[in-house]
Amino acid sequence: MRQEDNTTTAKLLQDEVLARSNYQSLARVLPQVSEKCFSPGETIYKANARAEHFFLLTSGEVKLVSPGGRESHLVHRRFGEEAASDAEHYLTDAVAATASTAMCIPHVAMKTLIAANPALKTDLLLSLASHLAGEKLERRSTPAAVKAAARNYIRPFGWLLCLILPLLILAFGDRAGIGHDAVLFSAIFAPTVTMWVFSLVDDYIPGLFALMAILITGLVPPPVILSGFASDGFMMALSTLALGTVVVTSGLSYRVMLNLLLRLPNHQFWHGVGLFLTGTILTPIIPTANGRIALVSTFFVDMVESLRLTPQGAAATRLAITCFSGISLFSAMVITSKSVNFAVYGLLTPQGQDHFQWLTWLFTAIIAAAVMLLLNAGIAAIWFRNTELPQLSKAGVAEQLRLLGKMKNREWAAVIGVIFMVLGIITSSIHKVQPPWLGFAMLFGLLLCGTLYKKELKEKVDWTFLLYLSGVTGIVGAFSFLGLDQQLADALPGLGNYMRTNFGLFILMLFALISVIRLAVPINATVVIMAAIFMPIAEANGINAWVLGFVILIFSEGWFMPYQCSYYLQMQEINRGKPLYDEKSFLRFNAVLNLARPAAVYASLPYWKMLGLMS
Repeated sequence: MRQEDNTTTAKLLQDEVLARSNYQSLARVLPQVSEKCFSPGETIYKANARAEHFFLLTSGEVKLVSPGGRESHLVHRRFGEEAASDAEHYLTDAVAATASTAMCIPHVAMKTLIAANPALKTDLLLSLASHLAGEKLERRSTPAAVKAAARNYIRPFGWLLCLILPLLILAFGDRAGIGHDAVLFSAIFAPTVTMWVFSLVDDYIPGLFALMAILITGLVPPPVILSGFASDGFMMALSTLALGTVVVTSGLSYRVMLNLLLRLPNHQFWHGVGLFLTGTILTPIIPTANGRIALVSTFFVDMVESLRLTPQGAAATRLAITCFSGISLFSAMVITSKSVNFAVYGLLTPQGQDHFQWLTWLFTAIIAAAVMLLLNAGIAAIWFRNTELPQLSKAGVAEQLRLLGKMKNREWAAVIGVIFMVLGIITSSIHKVQPPWLGFAMLFGLLLCGTLYKKELKEKVDWTFLLYLSGVTGIVGAFSFLGLDQQLADALPGLGNYMRTNFGLFILMLFALISVIRLAVPINATVVIMAAIFMPIAEANGINAWVLGFVILIFSEGWFMPYQCSYYLQMQEINRGKPLYDEKSFLRFNAVLNLARPAAVYASLPYWKMLGLMS
């Protein structure tokens, strides 16, 4: 009996499609596999009969006969693929051309196998199409797959660094005079950053590695390293991602997008303006870029499809940049746009905090905002110049809106959730409830009313991003707990002198320093570390501390590689599977636009002197 089972297994694994199955799922199917013999000319099954079995030919020959009498021989050794699809009946007759033997797998067993191996469904559909076409049809390698294969040689080098760097740090770190705890933290942090830089694993895994290593070594107390799971940022991100899920699945985002297309002039420029303004309006309302991208990126996807823009074309890529810029370009210009802005606000003197309220902050940053906007729009218009015309019919859009009918209950619930968040944040100075807890109350309301379904909460909310965010927050907490921020400040005494004697050169040096630090340190950590170092000494050098804090915010927002920007990682997710924009062009444009950040600061210097913020 054992020998027979082994033979059956070997025959199944000889098939190139079934061999791709998970062996555990294949083992579950094995007891239901039987072997049948057929005489020459015997009909194995008839067209329109119920597709009850999938067959794997082990000997002999079988031909397929269409209802019209067209005969074709098998291209593969498998047939009866209809039993593995949603089709209830066979499409052709199957007739044994010679004495034949085949392995038979029942329809129910094949459905179980496909449920465990979803890719099999497409492979078996191509197999069936090959028989009907009379030639072998196969999947083509996608550009992403080719690109990944081309970069495979980098991965061994990255893993080698993950092994070597901690050993080198542990062996020679004490010579740097930074203390045992700092050496141990650096030995953990180095492979964490290496995994991010070389994209060795998914982005949330290095952060979890750092948490695990720090917990095992006892380097900092568990409440410190696990603080990310109870942080304001975690609660706000979870709430806004959940709200974004309801906005999308209820159809509200699609309805809003159709109304935008109906009312805006049918031109690339105005479509971009509408999408950019949507993100900009949300900037002071949703205090996290991750929350804003969760809402606005859905508009981008719907707009590309409705306008029938060429996937990965210049027009679609420009629209992607417009979408991303709308939610991120003015993050430093509005105090309520990101939680880390409040960290800078908290480092101001009491008098400074009284002065730099919401409107004053925006008014003082207005020149930098204008320069960033003009450079972004101008460079994008030149870089992605194209003649593609949006294939949009206003009458068709109006017909789509009529088909949607009146707003449904779930759409109204999404609207109420957005209004609740907006009003709650605007009036937070009155009721004293912080935005993260308002978001959590909104999430509870969605769940309580059944507006956010359990399945959507599990599958639509990006839990891997929340793990990434929590890991990064925990690492930042450990960095501060160990006093490494102060040690870094002590190592950079020279920059303070340039702040006093040549502020223009200091700005350039600060931009270079932050750009290097950002290769390894997340945005929020960079802001907190740099602000803690330079803001306290700004006043002594005749410069308002807000100026330094604002400059640090703008420069820290710059990034070159996807792992450096958590909200771009969310944007990147919509481009997987069926790419909508050209990611390579997007990243190149973003790299060039980083130069707009020091330009915006230099343009603001005369304005800040006029306001009396600089001597």
